[in-house]
Amino acid sequence: MPVQAVGPDEVGSRRNRVMVARAFDSAHPVRTRDELFGRSKELEVLLSATLDLGQHVIIHGARGSGKTSLVRIYGDHADGQGAIVIYMACEPGVNFAELVRPYLHALPATALAPGERSSFRDGLAALPESFGPRAFVDLVAERVSGQVVFIFDEFDRITEAPVKAEIAAAMKLLSDSLASVLFMLVGIAHDVADVIDCHPSLRRHMRAVPLGRIKSDSVKALIDAGEKSAGLSFNDDARVVITRASCGSPFHVRLFCQHAAIAALAGGSSSVSDSDARNGLHSAILQWAAMNNEDAQHFVSLVEHEALLPEIERIAHAAALGDRLPANVGNATTLLGDALVAEENGQSFVFRDSVAPQFLIAYAILAEAAIASNRADRLGGLINAATL
Repeated sequence: MPVQAVGPDEVGSRRNRVMVARAFDSAHPVRTRDELFGRSKELEVLLSATLDLGQHVIIHGARGSGKTSLVRIYGDHADGQGAIVIYMACEPGVNFAELVRPYLHALPATALAPGERSSFRDGLAALPESFGPRAFVDLVAERVSGQVVFIFDEFDRITEAPVKAEIAAAMKLLSDSLASVLFMLVGIAHDVADVIDCHPSLRRHMRAVPLGRIKSDSVKALIDAGEKSAGLSFNDDARVVITRASCGSPFHVRLFCQHAAIAALAGGSSSVSDSDARNGLHSAILQWAAMNNEDAQHFVSLVEHEALLPEIERIAHAAALGDRLPANVGNATTLLGDALVAEENGQSFVFRDSVAPQFLIAYAILAEAAIASNRADRLGGLINAATL
């Protein structure tokens, strides 16, 4: 079969879509310091806590808040100041030894005191298959001479209480022994905070850094930078739609911008309009609904009721900004049902899919626009999005 030639227009269109995907990449951590928006204060806190004060750190925030991006850029800065940063993502079901052993093997010789390198290698080889915090600290306390930070990303995947308790014990022992090895734990707020509860005296040896939403000026700067990189522009109305739906979540800003820009390109324009932004929301909803059809169907049933739209958006907005809902927030539990799960304290609720509140707002925006245009079939596209 002959190969059909690809025309220059198609090649150019594909190139433009690739540029947009890179400019508003929501699927990967940021690659450079210039791509990290709204986190300069948190970055300075991390650098000061670890490099100046020798404190362990817990970073917590919702999915999409940019935790991994922040710690990777932190690693670049810390490396530039002479520290050794070893980053790994946690896996569930491991014990303490299985969790920390890869970090020990990853330590470069430059992190060790010159006279202790052979001793460290021998000690590491002699560790039993299963060992605890004391053996770990005994191995590194006197042998590691440079400033070293072990980053445990996705620490919320560690659910076993004994492992969390041993991590807390190791952090305390490292601080008490004046070791130059620090732990940085990164994960969802209520899970990571459990480590502190395991060892309350850790509070004086560590810093907690919460990641909330980025401010509106940082959202603007993120979109501005993406415009330049992708070679297109977002008009003011498009920015309003995206800012309203994303609620300051870097993940959602990038995702909605990417889909809106692709919608504009599909229409032959290099300027993103409010119509393109809404088409982008719809396209992003389709992508999300394919992985969360149950909540998507429920959200459609909610936005079918015009009178509920303001209350729905108020609830979703509160959850998006605070990552949780107090039990007394309006009719949240009645309206959202199984889309919410109660936290252990019984005083608050969270969306079972932590990125869902912004998609619920996106549904409300599309329903609102369709109502304003008096379209009888205004929810047809939304229903399709919920029944993939």
